[in-house]
Amino acid sequence: MAYQVEWSPRAVEDVEAIALYIAADSVSYAAAVVKKIIEPTRRLSRFPFAGRVVPEFDGEAI
Repeated sequence: MAYQVEWSPRAVEDVEAIALYIAADSVSYAAAVVKKIIEPTRRLSRFPFAGRVVPEFDGEAI
């Protein structure tokens, strides 16, 4: 079954805000941080159940 990762508008805004904040000091560090945030999500479409179950919710879908 094929899965697709969809970023919420809020998540996109948050990543952009993080990038802008870090870029005020270093554009290269900002790019590196954004890459560290985005790269793991690319694997999610292939491995949607990777990771751990969030104990607070005890649900495999979260």
